[in-house]
Formats: sequence, structure tokens, C-alpha cells
Amino acid sequence: MIIREAVEDDLPAIVEIYNVTVPTRMVTAELEPTTVEARQAWFREHSPQHYPLWVAESKGRVVGWLDFKRFLPRCAYCGTAEISVYVNEEFRRGGVGQRLLEQAIARAPSLGLTALVGLIFGHNEPSLRLFQRLGFEQWGFLPRVAQLDGVERDLVVMGRHCPDRSNPISKPLDHSRTNNQFSDSQRLMYLLMQYRHEPIHSKLLKIRDKYSMLHLDVLILIYHFAKICSANILEIGAFVGGGTIAAAFGVHDSGTAKKIISIEPGGRVKHKRLGTRNIFRDLERNLSRQHVSELITLIKGRSFDSTTISAVNDSLGADKVGLLILDADAAKRRDIDCYCDRFTNGCWMVIDDYYGIDANAKITQSRADVDALVAAGYLQPLGFYGWSTWVGRWIGPQN
Repeated sequence: MIIREAVEDDLPAIVEIYNVTVPTRMVTAELEPTTVEARQAWFREHSPQHYPLWVAESKGRVVGWLDFKRFLPRCAYCGTAEISVYVNEEFRRGGVGQRLLEQAIARAPSLGLTALVGLIFGHNEPSLRLFQRLGFEQWGFLPRVAQLDGVERDLVVMGRHCPDRSNPISKPLDHSRTNNQFSDSQRLMYLLMQYRHEPIHSKLLKIRDKYSMLHLDVLILIYHFAKICSANILEIGAFVGGGTIAAAFGVHDSGTAKKIISIEPGGRVKHKRLGTRNIFRDLERNLSRQHVSELITLIKGRSFDSTTISAVNDSLGADKVGLLILDADAAKRRDIDCYCDRFTNGCWMVIDDYYGIDANAKITQSRADVDALVAAGYLQPLGFYGWSTWVGRWIGPQN
């Protein structure tokens, strides 16, 4: 099962799932079924950036959906959204609703939301239990406010903060261009400390030892950014797959359908631990061994060649990039210039070869390129991690 943005072709399945719930008088306050035509305007009100509409798809079939909508029209409530979850009756009690709700909680910070609210009838015990299981609390109770076939029904307001204020690992970073940069850097370091107690830490340690020259902390950040980012991932310089695999694990654990596009020209490298006579062949083998090949589009070529740029644009279509992993040669600005029109505002940036005690030509040029983009106001730095990797965000002009 995957969770993805709904498209208009999904509307008949969405309406069908909804209409089945109407006569049950358990889920919706609507008393009559709706139609696809009547739901067109509702569908267009959703925004992938703030109030999305998602579907859960299994084997090409829509089996459930979740939507976000404005809680109240006043500006002070813009960080709170009301959510609704509906599941095909054949797939209930199979974890579909839970997966959708978990994804809503995980993605809320990247949508600019700090709280989620569900309005549930008091007699809808399965939904109440699901929300309670995922950390929602009763924030309100409206007795006998609904009339369903002559029966007065209570309405329960279930809510939770996103992220949980007791769990800083999922606390959103401030996307302000000028403020809280220092606190955001601190939060990233604290996040790394928390991940040391998570199973993914030991999993990525093995990946680092087998497939990567990047520091373990950098692989963890790649995993985290791939998990929370709201758009796709572009990697320039995959080498034999360490960062690629970390990103794939993050996308898998996010439960959303995100594209990972990895560019690698190939060649050979002499290295005491990760030497290879055929980079691209070993990259393909390593992705297959970790069972992530199907998540990744590999492009063999130089990142700045027109054929490679066209291949990336074809793979992305109209979609944007929410995470850039840049670990190729020294020309960092050249690669950023090639693809910056595809970056989201706030796109996470992981750029290797920024620092070294004995700075060589590659590091000198890489750092000069990055520093120039920072000085121009296009990049927001959040520190460097591991041995030499710069981490920050893209805040440059958007096309």
C-alpha cells in the first residue's frame, strides 16, 4: 500500500467510499449520498502544500482517503487543521486508517500545521479508539448536537499537537529566512542524539560501513530529510549507494510515494575500503541487495549534460525537489544552477566536501561555491556534520 496525493481521476473512488458510510449514520453528518460532480469544487479546494487530499492505494485500487481542511477561518487558527479519514468497507480493520492517520501526524509540521483535530460522533467507537491509539485526546464534547434519523447524537472533538510537544525528534524546524537559525541548528544536533536510540541508527551504521564514505550522522540526516520532506529527492553523485539507500529507507518509512532520482556517471575508484572497478554496476547491485531498487530512478551520466538534465526533468514531470544530496565534483554552484528551478522553497540541502583540515582544490572550490550562495541569500546554513558535509536549506528565488 502506498499513500499519495489524490488526482481528479481518484474522485469516483473517493465518492464511492464516502457514500457507503452515509447510511450507517456513524461517520458523516451528511444524510444523503453525494456525486462526483458535487465534489469537484471540494476537490479543488485542497492544496498539496497546506491542506492536501491523500489516497491510500493497494494494487492500483484506492482503498481509503484522508483530507485536511481549514479548522476555523480566523488567521490565528491557520496552524490547526481538521482531518477526516474514510476507508473502503472491504479493507476496514486492516490498518489503512491507521497508516493514513500516522502519515498525517508525521507530515503535519512540513505542511505548516501544529495541531490536528478530528470531529467524531460519540457513538463511533472504532474511530475514537483509532484516534486515541495515535495520541489524540478529547479536547471537546458537544452533547446531542446532531440529529440522525430522529436520534440525538454527541460530537467529540479529538485533537493532538503535531509534533507531540514531549517528543522533540519530530519537532519542525523554523522555515524563517532570518530568525531562529541557531535554534534550528541545535535542534538538528539534538535530533541526531535521539536517533542514536532508534533502530535506524544501527541499520544505517551497517550501510555506512558497506557502501558509503559519508559520516553516519550525515546518512541519518539524509534518512530524516527524505522521510519528512514534502517533495521528491534528487541525488547527484550516488557513488556505490550509501546515501541513496539512506534516502530510500526514509521514503519507505514516510509511507508516501516520493521519487528518488540518482545521477551517477560511473567509473572506478581506488579506496582501501570502498574500492570499485565499476561504480555503476556496484551501485545497482547494492541497491538490489537492500531491496530498494524499485524506489529509485538511476540516471547514468554527468549531472550538467543536457541529456541528463532532460532525463531528470522527464522523471520529475511537474513535481518539485524537496531534498538535494550533492556529493559529486567540486562545481557545486554549477549543479545547483542546473536544477534550482525544481527546488521547493526550503528544500533541504546536503552538500559534501565543504570542509577539511588540509583543504585541497576540491574542498576550496566547493566551499567557495556554497559560501557565495549563502552570501547571495540563496542558501540558509544549518552547520556542517560528520567530516565535511554542509547542511542547510534552499531559500533562493523560485520560478
